[in-house]
Amino acid sequence: MKKLLIVVLMLTTLLTGCAAAKKETTLKVLVSADYPPYESYDVNGNLVGFDIDFGNALAAKLGVKFEWVDTSFDGILGAIQANTGDMAISGMHISAEREAATDMSIAYKKDAESGSAFTVYALASNGWTTIADLNGKIGSTQLGTVQESALNMMKTEYNLTLDIRNKFDVIVQDILLGRIDFMVADKAAGDEFITQYPQLASFPLNYPGLDAISGIGVVMPTGSTWVSKVNAAITAMQADGSLQTMITKWFPGE
Repeated sequence: MKKLLIVVLMLTTLLTGCAAAKKETTLKVLVSADYPPYESYDVNGNLVGFDIDFGNALAAKLGVKFEWVDTSFDGILGAIQANTGDMAISGMHISAEREAATDMSIAYKKDAESGSAFTVYALASNGWTTIADLNGKIGSTQLGTVQESALNMMKTEYNLTLDIRNKFDVIVQDILLGRIDFMVADKAAGDEFITQYPQLASFPLNYPGLDAISGIGVVMPTGSTWVSKVNAAITAMQADGSLQTMITKWFPGE
């Protein structure tokens, strides 16, 4: 009888442990891992970057596990709208257009300076310093970004030919080869290319309406129950200084 009782207790403990393990929530988080210092792969194939550090800290705050899913940037919003992802953490600027299509968190990173999300990169030998220098040129940026929206806003006024691509590194190579005249990117990410290719130079893109886009947020499906929890976690990380530590690590001087 005692042996039977012991067996029953062992089975009960085992089943309770399995039930507890099953309760761990795993969220599918979309990221386009081609945008250092926000997100990229290291030489060992591991995801690294500011967004990855932030996301892992966010998961800990929420008490969940994140399953990172590398996704083409231009497909992220559609995937979130279709509920095939729980969140997207991929250097996505908060904009009225995105907030109308999804739910976005409060900003977990503000732009270091007004308009820094819109910085022009071109060959330094051109000597371009203002938006007027772009008139009649071939411009590019990554598909699905707020920078693409900016170029579309300017297209007619500045007689631009747009050649939008999926990846910034491909755009940079075409600038170096003379196939594209310039690209627009977030300053933090674009400056990584200047470090690699000193042939490039940059200047801020000053165009009406762009200052309304500021800060980077987490994207979630409309009506997501995680919005308030994510906002509370971001607020807590701002208050305890851990978020600023991550920002300083990946964006020295900010």
